[in-house]
Amino acid sequence: MVGVDLVFIPEFRDRLEISAGRIIQRAFRPSEINSQETEHLAGLWAAKEAVVKAAASAPSKWTDIVITHDSSGKPHASIGMQAFALSISHHGDYAVAVAYRIEQ
Repeated sequence: MVGVDLVFIPEFRDRLEISAGRIIQRAFRPSEINSQETEHLAGLWAAKEAVVKAAASAPSKWTDIVITHDSSGKPHASIGMQAFALSISHHGDYAVAVAYRIEQ
């Protein structure tokens, strides 16, 4: 199963400002946030949305989606025993992510 998500970064920046950081606390694990740059966070958000779309069963909380990077920097995600390959990119005003559920 494949999931795709596109985030308009200016709108995401506004949502971050309005929430006074609550989005960051509710959606991301501390280990996922290696940068507070809006582009980075928008890419992570797109990745989590893409994972939900590709998942066999949705998580109960955003922080149940764990995004990690291997030694080469390639992103991966998991929800419990479900594993996902990820591609995350941003350019200009957009961040995009594609998640592919790996059958086990």
